[in-house]
Amino acid sequence: MMCSAAACSSCWVVIAIVLSISDTGRGDSYKLGIVAVSFFFVFFASFGMGMLGVPWLYPTEVNALTFRAKGASLAMATNWIMNYMVVQVTPVGIKNLGWRFWIIWAVICFSFIPVTYFFYPETANRTLEDIDRFFDANHGIFVFNNKIATQLHRPEEYIRMDEDIARDVEKERGGSEEDEMVEAQQVAVEKA
Repeated sequence: MMCSAAACSSCWVVIAIVLSISDTGRGDSYKLGIVAVSFFFVFFASFGMGMLGVPWLYPTEVNALTFRAKGASLAMATNWIMNYMVVQVTPVGIKNLGWRFWIIWAVICFSFIPVTYFFYPETANRTLEDIDRFFDANHGIFVFNNKIATQLHRPEEYIRMDEDIARDVEKERGGSEEDEMVEAQQVAVEKA
């Protein structure tokens, strides 16, 4: 997500620079327009590869099971309200600010880098139960200095917890499959 935000911000910066040069008449407007349009497409590709799926996927990963549907609904509502806001603000912003308007989007996209770094726990290679365990054990809002929240591979302690749970389930069932096979063989021998 941070790479996508950086790429999106960079695209807006390039667009603002190119349009400012074109506005002042210091370059070929046609060629500068081609560069600006090209970076709009690069922006959409960068946004699509990193940030576009966040409101659809991340809320379902980080919310507790009891709140998962409500969290996803709230994320979608916020996503669509913000899309509507962008559609309403952009024409007015371009009309009033010209090329300077794109600097606003560059700053907004850039702000996602520290927000993601400080507040978003890593969800890759984790089960939904792992995320619940993380939030049960960690009640702070900052995650950047928490090794479990930021490592890319699944934490060892969560793997051990799953193994312990599997062992407990087997004990409750009355033993493992090997024990059941040994018992079945003993019963067969006794009958013979």
